[in-house]
Amino acid sequence: MEILWGIINNFLTDSTILIGLVVLLGLIIQGKKLDQIIIGTMKAIMGIIILNTGAGVMSGVITNYLSPLLMESFNIEGLVPMTTSVVAIATEQYGATVAYIIVGAFIINLLLARFTPFKFIFLAGHHFLYVASAMTISMACAGVGGVPAVVIGSVIAGILYTILPAINQKSMDEITGGQPLALGHFGATGYWLAGQAGKLFKGSKDKSTENMKLPKGLAFAKETVCAVAVVMFIMLTICTVVVGSDYLHEELGVTQAAATFVITQSITFGAGLTILLQGIRMMVSEILSAFEGIASKVVPNALPALDVPVVFPYAPNAVLIGFLSATIAGVCCSILFSFAVGVFVVPPVIEFFFMGGAGGVFGNRTGGVKGAILGGAINGILFIILPWVYFTACNGILGPYNVTVVDPDFVWAGLLALAAAIGVGGLGG
Repeated sequence: MEILWGIINNFLTDSTILIGLVVLLGLIIQGKKLDQIIIGTMKAIMGIIILNTGAGVMSGVITNYLSPLLMESFNIEGLVPMTTSVVAIATEQYGATVAYIIVGAFIINLLLARFTPFKFIFLAGHHFLYVASAMTISMACAGVGGVPAVVIGSVIAGILYTILPAINQKSMDEITGGQPLALGHFGATGYWLAGQAGKLFKGSKDKSTENMKLPKGLAFAKETVCAVAVVMFIMLTICTVVVGSDYLHEELGVTQAAATFVITQSITFGAGLTILLQGIRMMVSEILSAFEGIASKVVPNALPALDVPVVFPYAPNAVLIGFLSATIAGVCCSILFSFAVGVFVVPPVIEFFFMGGAGGVFGNRTGGVKGAILGGAINGILFIILPWVYFTACNGILGPYNVTVVDPDFVWAGLLALAAAIGVGGLGG
């Protein structure tokens, strides 16, 4: 089992190594020269590392400062949507099941890509671990483990790795201008809903977020990274005024003056986005080149299904709008939802940016600015309601920890696995 976990942790669930190996294989299949193979592989890996570095910088600002400031400002405490915490519980209590599902699901994905019309190879490696953990927990709640759980989990996850990219591929073709790229992410149903919701504003489709006309005084906002920094500045400023500087210094360990802190963290967030976008461009360039070999000789017409930031460079203004609308809708939904069911769901601010932003991109595709606003808002609401649904279904295990998964399709995968496990348990009875 230690050997298996070593392979999983070092290859399958590490997107950096997984994509690097795929690029290496693709270049070898194409018969590239040794120097081209080395350069292409290294640039792909560097691109992912740069992307992850930028995402880490942005997540640091959100996790360390914006999220606790929002929680303190609205006095929110309650159920915490944090997929990594669910992963920790699953791997500690049911590690073997999680490991076998990861391997089995990836094999099924490759087989489906090779022998069916769905030619998507899922390369968001960390999601292998996340969805396997979500399903393992839900099946354990139904009293199903061992071989039945591995079979159920592998089949469901392997099919989802193939189907989820497919439901958004038409949108991806339009968003990327026909680039041979797919979206491999377990927020796919949320992005699909965003695109469908955008159709309510068909007449506004041509009014894209990327063509917005701004007053001369706001011309700087055409530079998305500057606009993002300004938005973060406004959010941090409002929260800091509400909670007071004492909270910054005593609870968050900030040593700077409040004004300096707000300015520095806002610009840091914008810098993180700059780094992330550069990494995406570098990674995508090498993957597209390498995948020509895989698509011609291993899996005909194969498409790489990549993590959600891959759509950001194509509509960066939509990302910003989606983030804002997801945050506003999510926080409001959390407050209203607490009155409806008696449970506060802590707003997952990181997901508001990355997944709410993507919702904005898909909404913008079909409905322009209005579609981006609605697309982000829909995703913000999903991040509050669906985690609670999963927690309620898996309360027997997760109840003492008060944590749950976040991404919509982790919830759906968990519920599908739960239903299948209940069916298997019924047959066994």
